[in-house]
Amino acid sequence: MMSQRQKRQVYIGLALTCLVLFAAGLIAGYHNRHSAICDDGRPPKSQQDVGIGQVRYLCHDGKIVTK
Repeated sequence: MMSQRQKRQVYIGLALTCLVLFAAGLIAGYHNRHSAICDDGRPPKSQQDVGIGQVRYLCHDGKIVTK
């Protein structure tokens, strides 16, 4: 059986882990906010879902990018 102190340490550890992961997600999102899908930096003309987790984008220059 766990003591109150051990329970508190587990809860604090879980909370800190969640906080670190949340902060890492915010930092990653901020860092990649200007990454464009198309080479010209413009948003794609259209997009199509082609499978599990893959999307096909049609750029203005006719190039097709799959991510």
